[in-house]
Amino acid sequence: MNDPTQTAPLTSAELDQLDAFLASLPAGAMNVEMLDGFFCALHCTPDLVGPAVWLPLVWGETADAEASFEDEGQARTIVGLVTRHWSAVAEELVRTDASDTPRVPRLSADAQGRVAGNAWATGFTRGMQVSPEGWQEVLGDDEAGEVLVPMMMLHHEHDPDAALRPPPFDDAVRSEVIEAMVMGAAQLYRHFAPARRAASRADRQALTFRREGIKPGRNDPCACGSGKKFKACCGRN
Repeated sequence: MNDPTQTAPLTSAELDQLDAFLASLPAGAMNVEMLDGFFCALHCTPDLVGPAVWLPLVWGETADAEASFEDEGQARTIVGLVTRHWSAVAEELVRTDASDTPRVPRLSADAQGRVAGNAWATGFTRGMQVSPEGWQEVLGDDEAGEVLVPMMMLHHEHDPDAALRPPPFDDAVRSEVIEAMVMGAAQLYRHFAPARRAASRADRQALTFRREGIKPGRNDPCACGSGKKFKACCGRN
């Protein structure tokens, strides 16, 4: 039986603890809001991406920078929080999809209580870049790709390249864009559901034992070379 504590959403205190650690890392590390969008994108697509791939991206590791922990205890705690959030996002997406209710993302507010949504959109975009092949179907379809427009608007809002920035918009429009982004993530999760199911079946089939050759009869000589009949040798097991 699965331990429900392993997929329980992080508490506010745990989110703050994780955010503080991520903020202590060199530039390039994600924050909790970005992490939430990143995990959401990875869980949408059928491609199975393990922690060996996505965890270094969370830390923002490069050739000369990596996550630095004070001790083994802190490492276990922080990695545990990250992996628990990974599992919680997956559980929430399944649950909210079944109820036809969009998942509520973890969006941070500034000192004035303003929610920008840029970090979540950037995290989602980074998640798409981990396995871009899986997103080609959506990116190549103008109608399906419309659901990504809110993510792209917020991701590129402060882009150094002015040509990629959307036209300026006020807080009222921002609220609409964020709402569309939340709805879009739910639509994308639903869109990829058949491909995820097919990938899951393929994985199970790959793990299923298949006998090669003809099964020996009980009175045939055992293939192990013992000289005994199969039923009195390996066939006994």
